[in-house]
Amino acid sequence: MKIAAVFCVYNEEEYIEYSVRSILPAVDRIFICLGRVPYNAYNPTARDGSHPDRTEALVDQLQKADPKIRLLKGTWDSEVDHRNAGLQLCLEDDIDYYWLVDGDEVYRRDHMENIRKGIASHPKVGTFIVKCHIFWRSFSYRIPAQEMSWRPRRIFKITRFRNLLGIRFPYRCSFVGQNEMNSLGPVYEFPPGEAVFYHFSYARSARAMEDKFRTFSHAHEIRQEWIDQVWKRWPSQREMTNIHPVDPPKFPQALRVSPDDLPEILKRHPYYGRDIIS
Repeated sequence: MKIAAVFCVYNEEEYIEYSVRSILPAVDRIFICLGRVPYNAYNPTARDGSHPDRTEALVDQLQKADPKIRLLKGTWDSEVDHRNAGLQLCLEDDIDYYWLVDGDEVYRRDHMENIRKGIASHPKVGTFIVKCHIFWRSFSYRIPAQEMSWRPRRIFKITRFRNLLGIRFPYRCSFVGQNEMNSLGPVYEFPPGEAVFYHFSYARSARAMEDKFRTFSHAHEIRQEWIDQVWKRWPSQREMTNIHPVDPPKFPQALRVSPDDLPEILKRHPYYGRDIIS
């Protein structure tokens, strides 16, 4: 059972090293597909004046430090294209499971152990769902996994053949959506008490968030009114509800929760202990 963590990233300097180091012990290979420019499928002007951050230097260092890490640099127009490039690396390396990890997602060691055991004990499952805590402008505020309807598909079995009427035919796995592969087999969801990941997509510096709103896959859906009335006002109105930028009820409320449960590696992060990341 060979498992690869696949990172499809652009401008992730704030968390990429923590994310890679957190998952390294749990996988057999790490593929980092580094975009040199942002996607243009979601915002045609995203590449105008774009400026790469320190991500490339950080992943170069990570690759040099561990032979388990393989790095691919390129340009992709969409998340689907980017993720399929990572899948091709998995196919070339005879990987059995593709573990999708964003550059701002961090795992606890005990949860990763539960995930590996779960994969091993469910060999017929094609897709594994792992829920997450979404952190909001701080390590102390989050939308807890139990409060969200989002069920992130994170681990996919790479199917190479299928049987039809007793005959074996080649089968080509591919991403058919941003977070969905056409893997064969049922879907299994890990209970949040058994495994979650810690997602810092909305816990970045003001500069990084401005870049995110312009370049990520929902860039074309975010309105300036949300940035002005929700994102900018939230620090002074922390009881605000329905705060997701595209589908408001998806994030019912950012709750103050002690960061004591965070992976140990994050307790050395410069944002740890800050009330609000600015």
